[in-house]
Amino acid sequence: MMDLYIVHPMYNLKFVETLMIRPNMNFAMVACGLFILISGATISINKRNEGIIEFYKKRLLRVLIPFYIAYIIYFIIKVFTNHTIFIFGGVPKWRFIFTIFGMDEYLSANGIRTFSLGVGEWFLGCIILCYLVYPLLYKIHKKNRLVTFILMTIYYVLINLNYDKFNFKIVSYMNFLCQIYNFYLGIAIADTGMLKKIKKWSLAVTIPIILFFYFCSVNIPMPDNFKTTIVIVSLLITFYQFEDLLSSSVILKKVIMIFNEISLEIFLVHHFIIYQVDYMLGYRRLSGVETLAVIIGNFILTILLSIIVKKISSIILVKIRR
Repeated sequence: MMDLYIVHPMYNLKFVETLMIRPNMNFAMVACGLFILISGATISINKRNEGIIEFYKKRLLRVLIPFYIAYIIYFIIKVFTNHTIFIFGGVPKWRFIFTIFGMDEYLSANGIRTFSLGVGEWFLGCIILCYLVYPLLYKIHKKNRLVTFILMTIYYVLINLNYDKFNFKIVSYMNFLCQIYNFYLGIAIADTGMLKKIKKWSLAVTIPIILFFYFCSVNIPMPDNFKTTIVIVSLLITFYQFEDLLSSSVILKKVIMIFNEISLEIFLVHHFIIYQVDYMLGYRRLSGVETLAVIIGNFILTILLSIIVKKISSIILVKIRR
């Protein structure tokens, strides 16, 4: 929607923007925050007695191998469409180290010129940083859960209330220093088994919270990150309570499992597919039918390329483990 409507006004999608960006809820912020929250929870649930080096090796390979494949694919596409390999405009060669570690787009969002192609965007660098601090964060959490929760919450409140004073170039919801709290909440929720302790009646609280933040037309005077955190925790609890119902449908369960398997790959490829398709269309004005066809086509291409990247990554990872 951003590229079709805001960056390159190819079709008026104001009505979609109105549905997705509310005064107190931004679907993009919610999706990213929820992914980071679930990532923290998933790592804690699947935690094994492995050393720090083994943990880093497993997590970084799982993230970086698909990134390298997606990056190479898009680089080849860019070279063919631009008819030149010189597509970065004089970026110092040594900064390719940022690309090797998957940090190029995150640093680019911080105002540092890199060899970024937009693959994985800021999100990839942010989640990698979360993985890097996980062993220490988990250890501190295990030492004293209550004290850690209080200190992390105070930190989160202070950094958001004073965010403008730090002169960050990156917006707050993209900043690792803010997103680390959502990652920590995932760790805390999983480690304490909180979800299993919450009863069905919690839906009487979480659903109204979600609906309130979505439909409230008056901008609540608090940082957007606070609103997002409240919403994603409410969504996590809500979906957990509906888990039995969702898994009762074999087809729906299968679809969810497929998307779960390729969720990282979708994050990596979906934007550059959108960028490339719009570029190939010459950023011309589209009709309503053409816009719908482009959106559906982008979705199909994203799923297909995500599956391809996943398959290639799996083959490479098996060879590395051998």
